[in-house]
Amino acid sequence: MADTAEKDDVEIAEQGKQLELITGRQTAAILMLLFNDEEAAQILERLEPHEVEALGEAMFSVANVDATQIDGSLDRFLLLTMNQTMLSYKSDEKVSRVFRKALGTSRAETIMNRFAPKRPSNIAEMLKWIPAKDIAHLITSEPPQISAVLMSFLTPEVAAETIELLPSEIQADLIYRVATLGPVSGKALAHIQALLENTTPSEADTVPPMEVGGVLDSATIINNLPKERGRSLLKELMKRDKITAKLIEDEMFIFADLMNLNKKDIGSVVRKIDASILVPALRGAPNNLKAKIFGAMSKRAAETIQDDMAEAPPQPMDAVIAAQKAIIAVAKVMLDNGEINIAGAGADYV
Repeated sequence: MADTAEKDDVEIAEQGKQLELITGRQTAAILMLLFNDEEAAQILERLEPHEVEALGEAMFSVANVDATQIDGSLDRFLLLTMNQTMLSYKSDEKVSRVFRKALGTSRAETIMNRFAPKRPSNIAEMLKWIPAKDIAHLITSEPPQISAVLMSFLTPEVAAETIELLPSEIQADLIYRVATLGPVSGKALAHIQALLENTTPSEADTVPPMEVGGVLDSATIINNLPKERGRSLLKELMKRDKITAKLIEDEMFIFADLMNLNKKDIGSVVRKIDASILVPALRGAPNNLKAKIFGAMSKRAAETIQDDMAEAPPQPMDAVIAAQKAIIAVAKVMLDNGEINIAGAGADYV
């Protein structure tokens, strides 16, 4: 009897080890194989290209799983989904419908562009599935302004990869056009969508206008380029339009980039900042950055700032952003003077 119990314990332990070897990706793959073809296809069409590739690879890897591993995957899935709600599902579409019904399409788009996150579009979805080399070919055959709109729908990584594939003489111009884009008409968007679908746009195609591009988009593209190329493009932009280039440069080095400073250099920056600026700036900072900054200060100074933050009334977001920009300005001067060094985004451009 004791031998049987011991054997059972060994089997249970072995099953536990097998379950530990099943990753979250493999769990998803097992579930996909349990669905019928139509259900699995409906799930796949909602995934990003890299997710489809990863899931497809995992589905091949779990072909020989046993019943214990399947049961474990189902248990894990149920555990993860027990506390999930459907409130966020297509909430952006719900908000858009309500605003359009209340204000009309044009006014709703204008208002929502001020506060809504950048919403995915058919154009962005289609571009996700097109290799960078094909996008580059498409851009070289389209008018510059249409090319800039196309670039604004790409992820920063793909946009940077595409820029590198383009002739060097048009790279700076394209980044400049992305930075200075504004509202794009529905007609232009319908043209681009038809271009990607290889169809002809008709008058019946109704695409709402959209605000695209901006200096932040250009800054993130440059930050994803090799540093030497990014520096060169920024210099070209400075020659063309110093104000726009400066705005791009400002977006390339943001408050969160202070995380890339070492403890000694963060301390050097903070010592030059008055408490009246540091308090509101830290009110809007992520916890890990706050911890790093407090860790670079003396215990007494950190406690004083923390007490001031606790006692200060709520700060307007404009005041928080202005305080953070003031600290960035000090850090930039120190970088230019070689007083501090930074590794990461914006390091070679300030």
